[in-house]
Amino acid sequence: MSKGGYERWSEIRALLRLAGPMVLSQTAFVLMGLVDTAMSGHAGAREQAVVGLGVALWIPVFIGLMNVVQAVSPFVARHYGAGDHQAIVRDTREAMWLALWTSLVPLAALPFVPAVLRAFGIEPELAAKTTFFLEGIGCGLPAALVFRALAFYSASVDRPKPIMTIAFFGLGINAFFNWVLIYGRLGAPALGGAGCGWATAIGMWCSLVAMGLWTAFAPGYAPFRWWRGGWSWPNWEGQKRLLRLGLPMGGAGLAEVAAFTGIAVLIGRFGPVQIAAHQVALNVASLLFMLPAGIGAALAIRVGQSLGAGDPARARRLAWTGVAAGLAIGVLMMGPVLAGRHAITALYSSDPAVRELAASLLVLAALWQVFDATQACMMGALRGYHVTLLPMLLMLGAFWLVGIPLGAWLGYDGGMFGHPMGVFGFWIGLLVGLALVSCGLALTLRTVADVASSRCKKEA
Repeated sequence: MSKGGYERWSEIRALLRLAGPMVLSQTAFVLMGLVDTAMSGHAGAREQAVVGLGVALWIPVFIGLMNVVQAVSPFVARHYGAGDHQAIVRDTREAMWLALWTSLVPLAALPFVPAVLRAFGIEPELAAKTTFFLEGIGCGLPAALVFRALAFYSASVDRPKPIMTIAFFGLGINAFFNWVLIYGRLGAPALGGAGCGWATAIGMWCSLVAMGLWTAFAPGYAPFRWWRGGWSWPNWEGQKRLLRLGLPMGGAGLAEVAAFTGIAVLIGRFGPVQIAAHQVALNVASLLFMLPAGIGAALAIRVGQSLGAGDPARARRLAWTGVAAGLAIGVLMMGPVLAGRHAITALYSSDPAVRELAASLLVLAALWQVFDATQACMMGALRGYHVTLLPMLLMLGAFWLVGIPLGAWLGYDGGMFGHPMGVFGFWIGLLVGLALVSCGLALTLRTVADVASSRCKKEA
């Protein structure tokens, strides 16, 4: 093996070592939603509907806010690469404050939730139970976002394993309190589906306590413990620095998640089979996305560390190596998805019509994984370069100016196909949106990496 090939292979292995625990921690988060849905389903269809409505409302909000807080990762990674331990402590604290105050923003919207749900035709009793579910989530949201701030800090100083362990610990806590609060065990009231929201909140706080104690006292964090130097209030300059990077990251995450989850509302007129098939196929695609998403998060850290160490050539090599790994993962996932799509959908539904339609949608999902995996890695690399505004604009344009309108045209009218395509039309629109995002991000990453390398050469 040549020296260049050996270096690339070493970088891929280092990237996967960092990405592995992050992938598993994100998988634990996805499994939390599956556990809530499955356990509430045994309490009845109405209780499962409470969870479904609640999750549809809070997940996009959480993903958006989590991406804002993730701005700490590129900063801490650069400080770690430069050996600036004091800056690591400073920005981690600022991220914890940012997580805390942004988590309070959604709570201001809770009083309006019942009216919004009723406006969409949700019956008052179901709307009230969904609101109670969201009140529980709201109580846990500060803990969830501060946990994420500490998790990004931990991963950015090359300590990702505690995130994975504590994430599955939180999943176990959530499942236990689901059992207690949904069904009224151990003397607790039977809250039905709404109990999942409060169980999730308990799991969030337990996870935060565990993460806080670990990062505060584990020996590996000694040079840059977040509590070093004593108590300090947030600094407005520090908050602005994080928000300048984080708000576009949150906007990009929200634009993408809302596009995918919003399809369920747009295809409502086509009946329950198409809605159910869409949800099944989308859940499978979301699980597959965890691997490239973890690699993208790891890329943001590795690229940031290289730039902090003053090595833009290595950052560029890492970025494109990671993108190539993402592309390879997307291609490799196509075969198993296509071959096993009928067996996969059988795990989700006993309805033959839902299973058949979902299996057909997975053909498109297998194709879009190539673009989705690639764009996730390019997005991560660009975050390592502190470039977030243009990726957000690309997301908004590709999905909301092209993908969704194209999907609506094909789904409702049929366009050049001559007849309404229903959910297939919308999925084609999403596929086109992902392809456009991938192309736009590739051009952006090439330009940014070239500029960073040229600037370093001039300074040298």
